[in-house]
Amino acid sequence: MLALLKNDYTNQLQYETVEVPSLIVGRTMSLSNNNANGSHQHNNGSNKDDVFAYLSSLSPRKSYKSLHDYLISKGEEIEQDQPFYVYDLADVLWKAQLWEERFSNVFPYYAVKANADPILVRLMVLLGYGFDCSTEGEIRLVLKHGADPKKIIFAHTIKTHKALIYASSVGVDLMTFDSKEELLKISEDFPTARLVLRLKSESNQTFYNLSKKFGCELSEVEDLLSQAKALNLNVVGISFHVGALCEDPKTYTSTIGKSRLAFDIAEKLGFKFTIMDIGAGFFGSTEREGFFYKLTQEIRTSLKNNFPDGDVEFIAEPGCYCVASAVSLVTTILGKKSISTNEKSDIKREYFLNDSFYGSFFEHHDIYHVKPVPVLTASEMKQRPKYKSRVWGQTCCSEDIVEDECELPEMEDGELIRWLNMGAYGKGVSSTFTIVPSPADRYVFIQNSK
Repeated sequence: MLALLKNDYTNQLQYETVEVPSLIVGRTMSLSNNNANGSHQHNNGSNKDDVFAYLSSLSPRKSYKSLHDYLISKGEEIEQDQPFYVYDLADVLWKAQLWEERFSNVFPYYAVKANADPILVRLMVLLGYGFDCSTEGEIRLVLKHGADPKKIIFAHTIKTHKALIYASSVGVDLMTFDSKEELLKISEDFPTARLVLRLKSESNQTFYNLSKKFGCELSEVEDLLSQAKALNLNVVGISFHVGALCEDPKTYTSTIGKSRLAFDIAEKLGFKFTIMDIGAGFFGSTEREGFFYKLTQEIRTSLKNNFPDGDVEFIAEPGCYCVASAVSLVTTILGKKSISTNEKSDIKREYFLNDSFYGSFFEHHDIYHVKPVPVLTASEMKQRPKYKSRVWGQTCCSEDIVEDECELPEMEDGELIRWLNMGAYGKGVSSTFTIVPSPADRYVFIQNSK
């Protein structure tokens, strides 16, 4: 269904670009959540008519061939003091289709913490995603935008009493745990919840090793499940998270094998597990699409080998994957320095942006090698001399470096630089250090924008 919708949708819009401050550009998604044998179905409750109802309410503006052309055309209109994010909603739809093609047996619960933008959240609802929420606030957000409570997992192993009581009141009953203390809390506040035990996952090839903070060892599983049984709690499955941006497929496959052992322990204790949650850690940048193909193949094979009977629902919690490449940050050059002599480096130009390491670049400084893309025409790029350059943030801090060394054409005050792969975690973790404006938001749909 998704492939059909892709054709219908893009044929209708062609290269029309729409700025949508309060409306949603979306598309339905028919995910068949089959297990390794293809026997398990998940109903998403979305349909094509819902999406076209939204599209009919939009007022398309001018046509552009690419997102780059769109930005060039908008250059003179842009307020220099405030950077802005451009949400390429076509990219979100493309990622949804790629997930269905490569991972049709794993149902995605979008990790809201990656980017809680309301337009994105509503789009995920229309696409049929479930939601991974880690706080009461995130649950409130997705419910406000139409999420089904039964397609939400409260994926934090340490929850407040208030959050548990709220989850109970709105019917969000699927949640994780990893300790006896959390079981006692749940038994008091939400004894009818469906629980998923989180295992540790060990890897030296992840950017953030989340197992330092969350999860239990396999050796602890029997004791924790015995405690749950004594409290008459309903444990329904296993989850894990390999860590942010995992480079090693074997981390997934080995932890899936460990999860199989946990399923066997549960069966001996009288539990019937039906959920296997493989977490996240998937790359979302455009440069790592090839790795995603390899990774999904190995995970599918491991799930099939470890859970061959067709009675387990596979889910995941992608965040970065869904939104990283969909969002660009557009910054303005506020000032520059020409350097004729520098004994310590070959830097010849220094540029100062209207954003900073303490703002939108905080989480991206180490996760991705952020790449500046000057918003210039092809002829301008060809004609201008290129120099080794350094890009500074706008704060008074001497460590506020956005790009220490890169090659850029000669740029001038007021010109724009676009930064790719900025959709995950930049907005959510940024600060307003020195009280500078936070980026604004623009939402566009451009066919073939990749």
